[in-house]
Amino acid sequence: MMSEQRGAMDFDKTSLRKAMTKLREGIRPDERSVRSAAACRYLMDWMIEHEVRSFMCYVPFRSELDTRSLVERGWETGREVIVPKCYPSDRSMSLHKLDSWSGLKAGAYGILEPDPGECPPLPAAYMPELVVTPGLAFDSKGGRLGYGGGYYDRFADRLRREQGEASRLVKWLGIAFEDQLVEEIPMQTHDKQMDGLVTELKVRVWSDL
Repeated sequence: MMSEQRGAMDFDKTSLRKAMTKLREGIRPDERSVRSAAACRYLMDWMIEHEVRSFMCYVPFRSELDTRSLVERGWETGREVIVPKCYPSDRSMSLHKLDSWSGLKAGAYGILEPDPGECPPLPAAYMPELVVTPGLAFDSKGGRLGYGGGYYDRFADRLRREQGEASRLVKWLGIAFEDQLVEEIPMQTHDKQMDGLVTELKVRVWSDL
């Protein structure tokens, strides 16, 4: 919930990252699990309603909202589940279709990522219908505070440059705990704006989907 304390936060990105990381890590593991499952249910219901057939999703790490139940429901409902692999050398991402957890192995930063030997990269022109986007904080105008690497912003920029107007068909929804919603995120021109946000309470959409 948007507390007065967080509303008055210094919106320097470094300070905000530290504060939001501490806040998220303060959620008890059992509560995090329950709230993650609720957010994933809301998002899957939304995808079914909007006939989303493919979605890109991160594999959770540390205190991130746990998306594993969303991935498994994607498999159960016949949707294409796409997971990114990060390349720290140029902070780019390749996309891989994931059909089972066995297709993952520890990659950059110790995060589970697709094993290219098990899950070959998809063609560069491939576009998922939905990008489920992690972050440390979000606001109600589409602002997102990421982790500082710029991977998702670069991916969005690549889609825009290479796919042109077709890239606008890709919808971007942040997913986070309600506690991570703040009054305003300091956005720069290269920051990708979200179309909506999913939390354990509901799906908020503020762009024309």
